[in-house]
Amino acid sequence: MTDLGHISGAAVFQYLAHAETVGVDIKAGLSFAGISRNEIAQPEGRVDGIRFEQLLNWLSDKSGDPLFGLHTSSHVQPGSYSVMGYIAMSSNTIFEAYDKMVRYEKLVGDMGVSNAIALPGSRFAIHWECRYPRQPVRRHLIENVLASWVRYVRWLADAEQMSPLEIWFEHSAPVSDLTDYRAVFNCPIRFDQPYSAVVTDLSTLLLPMRQPDSLLCSTLEAHAQTALSRLSDDDSLSQRIKYYLHASMANQLPRKEQTAQAFELTERTLHRRLKAEGTSWQQLLDEVRLTIAEQHLLNTDSSQADIAQQLGYTDNRSFQRHFKRQHGITPGQWRQQHRTS
Repeated sequence: MTDLGHISGAAVFQYLAHAETVGVDIKAGLSFAGISRNEIAQPEGRVDGIRFEQLLNWLSDKSGDPLFGLHTSSHVQPGSYSVMGYIAMSSNTIFEAYDKMVRYEKLVGDMGVSNAIALPGSRFAIHWECRYPRQPVRRHLIENVLASWVRYVRWLADAEQMSPLEIWFEHSAPVSDLTDYRAVFNCPIRFDQPYSAVVTDLSTLLLPMRQPDSLLCSTLEAHAQTALSRLSDDDSLSQRIKYYLHASMANQLPRKEQTAQAFELTERTLHRRLKAEGTSWQQLLDEVRLTIAEQHLLNTDSSQADIAQQLGYTDNRSFQRHFKRQHGITPGQWRQQHRTS
């Protein structure tokens, strides 16, 4: 079973709050997933991703709402992002808030990783790669995260009319009527894209915040760094490198020396420490590429050649050989079997 990491109690409450407003028995949902209220009520409370996935599946199913994730974004508030939300609130600009969000997003949970991709014309795709491979949870999470970003940034910048240039979703439209999407984003919505992202421009990223406070921001960051170090201590080096590789793949294939530099290690030390954990940089890269390939095969109609190119394989046949060596079947056969199931 895929390792789904953990999610903060603060983030879980956003989904519970919306479910309760639409009449879902959240007590029954928590019981179904084996989660106690005390477990997520503590300031540092966290729940493992497997049980969170079960909870989100249950809540969305009982709500009868195909856009459950999108609608849940209406409950976003600073506390939804743990201390990271308050750090963003006291930043100077949207860009600074985003930069800090990337730095501390693990405090919210391991649901996915963010990075900015430069596009032509001084545009940027603020991309979020979801860690959860199974539908419909993956779609609900992606729609919630992108919609929550937009809603929260509007509040932070005191600019309720601000809209992205475009919204990209990797999945197909779950409904034919896009009225609810337009009401949230107020911009063109594009489905079946290579990845999910909020597309914006530099002028928007440089908008000032409504209440910047550098001193408060520094104080909050000191707390966040302490909390982050405690979480990082729980992760092996190999797991942290997988997070890094996953975040980097949307932009360009990271090299071994870049990975070592990112962790302030020499290549030799990187090799030695990973060997002690029973793995290697190449093995981790192959695992991450395989995970992303599975997500694209399952959730998009991208050709095998496009997937191979995006993941840095020399050609399509190289990708197919590696995939078949791991799964025993070709990418096309795997896609057909899993889409059918």
